[in-house]
Amino acid sequence: MSDTRDQDPAIPTLTVQADPEAPAAMHAPSAADLPPLLTDVVARGASQLPPDPVLRAALQAELEHMLAQALERAMAHVREEMEAELPAAVTRVLSRLRPG
Repeated sequence: MSDTRDQDPAIPTLTVQADPEAPAAMHAPSAADLPPLLTDVVARGASQLPPDPVLRAALQAELEHMLAQALERAMAHVREEMEAELPAAVTRVLSRLRPG
């Protein structure tokens, strides 16, 4: 699930997104490999922050988008587990029922 906003250089990065497919033992990226933080961009004067209400609205929209993606991934995982467990659940229920 890639988002075009992840590749837009005009959008400052607040955090570094972890690659879920990367091995856990992979070394941390060097500072040169990381995207600039919002505070660094503003401190260098490369960009001016938008007015506070605009920034708050943009950040809220971004956080809501991130939350929606995380929930979508989590629910897909829950659905997979439930589907995998369904035959065992049916077997348990049928074994508890008495004939007649």
